[in-house]
Amino acid sequence: MSENYLLKLLKDSSNNCSFSIINKGKNEYLVRKLVTTCDFKGSLTMFSGKVADPDDKLYAEGFQMLSQTGGTFKNIENIGRCPDDEPPYSHKNSNSEYKEAYNFIIFKHDGLWHLLGFTSCEHYTGLFKIFRDGNLQIELLTEGKEFKCGEIIESEYFTILEGKHKAEVLKEFASLINTHHTPLKFDHTPTGWCSWYCYYANLTEHAVYTNLDEMKEHDNLEYVQLDDGYQTHMGDWLNFTDKFPSGFERVVSDILKAGKKPALWLAPFIASENSELFKQHPDWFATDLDGNLVSADKITYGGWRDLNWYPLDFSKAEVVTYIQNVFSYFHDKLNIKYFKLDACYWGAINGYKFASGNSRIDNYREGLKAILSVVGKDSFVLGCNAPIWPSLGLVHAMRVSDDIQRTRFWIEHDAKETFSRQWMNRKLWINDPDCLCLRNFENQIATEEDFNFHLCAVLVSDGVLMLGDSLKELEPKDFNRIDKIIEVQKWDKSITYDDDFTHFVIKDNKSSRKIDVFFNWINQPISVKANGNDLFTDLPLDEKEITIAPFSAKAVLSE
Repeated sequence: MSENYLLKLLKDSSNNCSFSIINKGKNEYLVRKLVTTCDFKGSLTMFSGKVADPDDKLYAEGFQMLSQTGGTFKNIENIGRCPDDEPPYSHKNSNSEYKEAYNFIIFKHDGLWHLLGFTSCEHYTGLFKIFRDGNLQIELLTEGKEFKCGEIIESEYFTILEGKHKAEVLKEFASLINTHHTPLKFDHTPTGWCSWYCYYANLTEHAVYTNLDEMKEHDNLEYVQLDDGYQTHMGDWLNFTDKFPSGFERVVSDILKAGKKPALWLAPFIASENSELFKQHPDWFATDLDGNLVSADKITYGGWRDLNWYPLDFSKAEVVTYIQNVFSYFHDKLNIKYFKLDACYWGAINGYKFASGNSRIDNYREGLKAILSVVGKDSFVLGCNAPIWPSLGLVHAMRVSDDIQRTRFWIEHDAKETFSRQWMNRKLWINDPDCLCLRNFENQIATEEDFNFHLCAVLVSDGVLMLGDSLKELEPKDFNRIDKIIEVQKWDKSITYDDDFTHFVIKDNKSSRKIDVFFNWINQPISVKANGNDLFTDLPLDEKEITIAPFSAKAVLSE
């Protein structure tokens, strides 16, 4: 797209404002809009026009983790389970004329990949309305913030890119984002065990010690992640349940004495109405636009347990002090230096008002900055159920898929979500594909081929590696496979893949080693050409063609 195309950004149907557009170089633009005739709140239309044909393929990002869009303009498909513009996340009537997406869109038109996207997210977020006839409308959302007549609004940075190869366009996009949001660095990729997928909210002291004993036999498993269930209520993070009779501090201390590192789950942006925090400090929470204290379920998805949830207002000094004290206790006193922050989306919900007049993006980012001010120098911070772009530059890692379940549908579903965000890994942050699970659990039943698919998906994701099974149930062959993934993670490597996610290639930059990973997404066997050994079994694969079972995958190592 030529630079003249950007002149369309000057369009403004309201006639209440005037634009100036500043070329920042490297295909980046900054729009300034002066409100001249009225007070203003809501959104600014930056562009509206036809960009593609109805049958052109597209991918568009969501505001939060569970929302992604694919397909074509004419036949739009939800990749994520919870689209931003549909129930339960949206309480608005869905619009049949267009699909809502956020942050960026990339589509293939006339043989080229075209990307339109925001390269910063300091205060506002970008909305993309995708019409089935190939039209597109881009808006800058300023929700939560009000502007007076004559006040200048400065947009987030925006880019338009094109190229023959989708991966190269996304790589350039990531580079531009990094100029505004420097990624947080961590010196290695964390590995360990997470309690959630075998105990969920029923975590006990006994469960921790049982898995800790097994972890002592595996030096390459570093962290013991206590994932919910230790606190009495959401928000009362320092009030511990009676399921830790030796005391929570003692359990954490014993993890450290065993040579492992404690990792902790929290949801710092919300509190339950059952919590002492909410009962004692109702004035610490965001209100609706009329100033009323309302729970999240009145505005969006209400949450998954210990309801109702209320989001904190981080424009209030008391709230910042409270969250800093919470993290100071865990970090400074208990020596915990890995934090999984969950329910982050609720810190940036559209429909709430904040005392200082902050936007919802401001509220969320101020909360993250408050946490980092305490733990940021030496800790690992992971965002989960998070608003994607508002987290830029403020987390070390990002969950990029839904919760894993041990069924074929969810294994493939999570893989597609992760692969669609693969380009972000080690460029914006370290991706977290969610836990690796290799054993069936209660009503979650998967086949051996399903687990092979899952194993290969975690391998190529090259991100955070947490195990989700009770470690006592894993066999030596399982740990051998886990060891293989951890070994490959340590390679100085490059990873490339097809646009349809059927073939990934992992190349060791310091040797001739490479791994071809093939995914079969269909209900019939496929044949592929590869020579080498099965990465996970070490068995030779001498055939010129290798057969991969339906809904399975195979990793082939060659020297």
